[in-house]
Amino acid sequence: MSAVLPRVLYRTRRGLCPACGIPLELDEDAPEVTCRFCGSRAVLERRLRKVEPEVEGAPLRLYLDAAAAEAGGTSSALPWVRSKGYRQSVVERTLCPGCGDALEWKDDAERVDCPSCGSDCRIERRLQAPPADPARAIPRRRGPDEQPAAEEADDDPRTEQLVFRVVNEPDLRRRVALAIRFEEWAFVNATSARLLPSLLRVACESGPVLQVPIADLVGKLLCEGSAELRNATLRAMEPVVFERSVPPTLVFALGLGDGTGLKVLLDAAELAHRRGEDGAATTALLAVNWIFQRNFPHHAVMGEILLHRMLYLSGPALAFALLLARRRVTGTGFHYAAETLLEFIDEASVERPPLVPELARCFYVGLPADEAECRRRMAFFATLRSSAAREAALREHLLPPAEAPDDLYRDLAGLLLPLADDPALAPAAGLALKRLVDVPRAIPACVHELVAARGRALPHEAQRAYLRAVPDTPHLSREGLPYEELELEPPLSPDLQGLLDRWNGDLARAVEAVDAARAAFRETKESLAGLDVPLFDGA
Repeated sequence: MSAVLPRVLYRTRRGLCPACGIPLELDEDAPEVTCRFCGSRAVLERRLRKVEPEVEGAPLRLYLDAAAAEAGGTSSALPWVRSKGYRQSVVERTLCPGCGDALEWKDDAERVDCPSCGSDCRIERRLQAPPADPARAIPRRRGPDEQPAAEEADDDPRTEQLVFRVVNEPDLRRRVALAIRFEEWAFVNATSARLLPSLLRVACESGPVLQVPIADLVGKLLCEGSAELRNATLRAMEPVVFERSVPPTLVFALGLGDGTGLKVLLDAAELAHRRGEDGAATTALLAVNWIFQRNFPHHAVMGEILLHRMLYLSGPALAFALLLARRRVTGTGFHYAAETLLEFIDEASVERPPLVPELARCFYVGLPADEAECRRRMAFFATLRSSAAREAALREHLLPPAEAPDDLYRDLAGLLLPLADDPALAPAAGLALKRLVDVPRAIPACVHELVAARGRALPHEAQRAYLRAVPDTPHLSREGLPYEELELEPPLSPDLQGLLDRWNGDLARAVEAVDAARAAFRETKESLAGLDVPLFDGA
């Protein structure tokens, strides 16, 4: 295996939040983690996973076995074990995923080699959300004079009565008249969030006249401004969006929230694609697009979530994520932070190598503002370990400022020259050296010295740039120098272009479906204008 493996192996000291998908640093001594983005709590679990080599020429794929994923299972039958210190579970012993023999590992290990079969295994960590109490999601009949339970912060008798009536009312017109009352903000509270699973079940079993007001309630709960309401809503929505019969109005409602809903929507799109339901996948992705359009302050965090879902996505969901990063999705402007992208390329080069060339086309980086920023970029470059990430950094990130002391340019040249002798990095290092001639407003003295010392040994790109600036130099000649080959931005791959075309076509159909549902609801609502259904009417 690659020598870089132990460092970039999915950052084994990191786990993905089970609620929103953002990567979180893990503390082995802390059995529970609170997400810095969405605020959800999670429990740390661990298991061994056999390191699977990427099959050359194979399409981008999930890291789950296809049959197991289709069945809703995991990549193996090996159990996830609660972290050390959580309920006194023992985690230092487990079974080899290759042969099944017992293995032991030290608590600080990142990988284990099985002595029986030689399998190279990694300690994979995940964060698991604590289970909810399903009984609390079932509404009860409440009385008109009943007071809230003092010990329960999410107990509002009027709201629970409304939910109970909507769930149990047999007459459709009266049921819709009751559901319309969710337009009142007084019913958008912790109680309706707690009972939302019951309402969502009704919505999935009913037509648009009930789906629309319940979807609107979902949107209100997401936008009310409370993290508790938002998280409860997402927990209720998660199992629903994976159902084949989920109404598009409910999926679209998730697009009204913030970046905490990205993970569930991307995973829903992935599952829909695996079922052959690309129209449903497009609906979920459209909601993702709306989240990006509406939450510009969260773009950096949402970018992290999007990147780390790429390790598991395929089909339209993966294509959408890549196209979004290349600003090819209509109406959404988004760029990854360069260092975030480079760190992920470091990981993807081991975890999923076919992603790397696509990720390398997602950079949007300007020149360093000053010497300090350039030196910070140089220090960051030293932290990269994979050739793929270092090459991308040389091409896109390790740029010289327009003006700086000669010492900076000298240090930058000293960093680049050895890399120009590395066959894997030589083209990118040559491009970086060329910029030392092209970018500074005046060619630095160290570059003149470098040309005098190295002459024709310099990369061709640097030679041509210097000859354009100093055509009468005695140290270089155009004779025998290969013609310059312009690097044009490559077009989208046929697969990505095809998926982009399908996205544009499916987009219109998804919007039409939601518009039709809302039109049916409006017609029904108008017909109910004179119908008064008391909240505490017996039923």
